[in-house]
Amino acid sequence: MKIIFNTNLKAMKKFLLAFLLLASVSSALSQDLPCVVDYRINNGGGSCQDLNGLSATGTVMLYFDGIIDPLHIPLVVNVATAADPNTPLADITFSEGTLNSNGSVTFCYYVGPGNTNNLAGHHLELSFKIAYNFGGSLFPCGSQGPLPVTFKSFTATRNISVVLVRWATASETNNLGFEIQRLIGLGDWQTVSFVGTKAVNGFSPTEVAYSFTDQNCIKGITQYRIKQVDIDQRARFSEIRAVRGLGQMTKTIVYPNPSMSGSKVNILFGEKDATRDASVIDMSGRVIKQWKGYTNNNLQIENLLPGLYNLKVIVRETGEQSIEKIVVN
Repeated sequence: MKIIFNTNLKAMKKFLLAFLLLASVSSALSQDLPCVVDYRINNGGGSCQDLNGLSATGTVMLYFDGIIDPLHIPLVVNVATAADPNTPLADITFSEGTLNSNGSVTFCYYVGPGNTNNLAGHHLELSFKIAYNFGGSLFPCGSQGPLPVTFKSFTATRNISVVLVRWATASETNNLGFEIQRLIGLGDWQTVSFVGTKAVNGFSPTEVAYSFTDQNCIKGITQYRIKQVDIDQRARFSEIRAVRGLGQMTKTIVYPNPSMSGSKVNILFGEKDATRDASVIDMSGRVIKQWKGYTNNNLQIENLLPGLYNLKVIVRETGEQSIEKIVVN
């Protein structure tokens, strides 16, 4: 039948073992969302419940080209004939689906009074349009699902000899946990700990908050980032946050300085809670880059050509001005 369809590191090991049985179902979310490849229609509503005063006309069983995640069963958006897939059949409503042991999904369907030919009465091939609901947003089959983790916030703040790293996720899907990584000076990124997900089975549609305390007596700048790890071991990184060294004065710090052409220049501002206007000015007085109302404590400057620049910073709350030299070789 031809059918057309619209379509500390020890903790990490413990979590890997705990979630091993979930990996087969959850890995589908890191790939294209499954589409329909076949269907079966049965007359009679059977055990289907009434919907808005209508008794179920029958059930349809859909088969897919991938594994269906039991926490994200697709919705049937509409059904049309394969010959005219862009014109949905009128007055047909579908219930939420039930995942079967063979991987198919069964939907009850209801035919309204304006429909004179239910699905079982159509002798033409049918095309089912489906979509997946993630946090209120619909994703069509064949598309990539949303990112497994959406970071809502991420901060790193020093309190004498410790650094408190905080982050929150807006939602989580297929998440194993987070590596906390830091970089000291011009060294390499190092993993200092692993924090497992708080989301049940790695899934959460709502905000989840995390924190980690790092014993840090380094006298120079330390950069932090979060490496999010999926159950299937895919990974992605957060933005980078920097903290001053123990005992460093509260002033604007530019690093590395001098820097090499093509590399990023990092700025760590003095006051943590302030609104700034910042600008990069070349030796001719021309403004190269500018930021208005900037509130983050960290700033990265990219694509500076070799030369000497001034970084001018104005704190709006106090009117205080400062100028730092930037050298690009």
